[in-house]
Amino acid sequence: MKKIYLVSNDKIWFSTKNYSSNNDLNNIITCLNKTYIVNLVCRKSSKKLNFPLDENINVIKLNKIVEKKINVFIVSISPYNFLVLFYLLLIKKINVSGFLYLRSDGFLEYKYRYGILGYFIYYLMFSLIKQKLKILSCSRNFTKVEVSNILHPSELDSIWFSRDNMNKEYKTDFLYVGRFKKDKGSFYLVDIFKTYLNDYNLTILGNDKKFIPEKFFANNINYMNSISNIKELIEVYDSTKIFILPSYIEGFPKVISEALARIKPVIIFEDIEHVVNGREGIFICKRNKESLRQTVNFIYKNYNNIQKKIEENYFYTKDNFKKELLASIENDF
Repeated sequence: MKKIYLVSNDKIWFSTKNYSSNNDLNNIITCLNKTYIVNLVCRKSSKKLNFPLDENINVIKLNKIVEKKINVFIVSISPYNFLVLFYLLLIKKINVSGFLYLRSDGFLEYKYRYGILGYFIYYLMFSLIKQKLKILSCSRNFTKVEVSNILHPSELDSIWFSRDNMNKEYKTDFLYVGRFKKDKGSFYLVDIFKTYLNDYNLTILGNDKKFIPEKFFANNINYMNSISNIKELIEVYDSTKIFILPSYIEGFPKVISEALARIKPVIIFEDIEHVVNGREGIFICKRNKESLRQTVNFIYKNYNNIQKKIEENYFYTKDNFKKELLASIENDF
C-alpha cells in the first residue's frame, strides 16, 4: 500500500485513543486508510476533545520523516500547515507532491477575521502552496480557485435516514450547529433572536457556553456543547422545527445535509446561496427583518409540503464522499 502524509491544522488529544475537535478529519482518515497507509501530522491538544479518530492511523513527528520523496494531503491552508510544508521542502529537502483540500474560502475567512492584512497573508500562503500541490475543493465559488473535481463532504449513512421513532415533539424552534465565530454569522444570529425574533427559541450546538461572552445570552437562546454520539446528535436535529445557518462564508456545509436528512427546512442568507446545489427545502434570505420574518412565516404555513419536497432530494452520503475523494487522487498517488 502507498503511504500518505496527512497534514491537518486540527489539534489532537492523545490518550489510549486519539480524539479531535470535530468529525471532519476522521471522515477524511476513514476514506483514505483502507486504500493507503495514512501518517498524520498534526498539533497536540492540552485538553480532552470529543470526537474519536480512526484507530488505523499513525501519528508521526516531522523529524521522524526519513523518505526523500513523499505524498502529502494537506487539509486547508493555515500557518501551521504552511510551515509544515516549508519545513519539508526547505529544511528536510524532501521532494513533496500531492494535494491541498480546501473546505472553505480562506481568502474571505482571513479578511473577515484579520482585515486586509489577513487577506494578503493568506494570498502569500495560497500562492506558494499551489505551486507544489494540486487543489481539491468542496466548492467552485472560492476566491482564486479553479478545479475540475468537486468533493461533497458528508457524514450521512443509513442511521441518518432511519425514520424509526422520529421525535415529533419540538423542544426548540430554530437550531444552529457550528462554531461561535463572527465569520460564521453567530454574532448576527444571536442579535436577531434577541431583537426581532425574540418570540422564538434558538438552540446553538457546538460550543461550550462558559466561553461565550455574557452579552450573547438571552432567555430564548440555549447553548449546547458538541455532541459526538450520532444518535444523540440526530435527536437534537429532530427536536427542532427549522435549521438556520447564518454564515457569511461556506463551501459545502455538512450541517445542511444533516438537517435535510432529518427533513428540516433550512434558512440561509444570500452570501452563501451557492450551497443550495439544487436541493429543495433551503430558503435564501436577505439580512433584514422583513425578509427573515416573511421566510419564517412561509415555512410555518407550508411546513408539511416543504418536508415532502425535502424527502425527494438527492442526498450526498459518506460513501459518495469516499468515492469522490479516492477518484480525485488515485492517478497521482
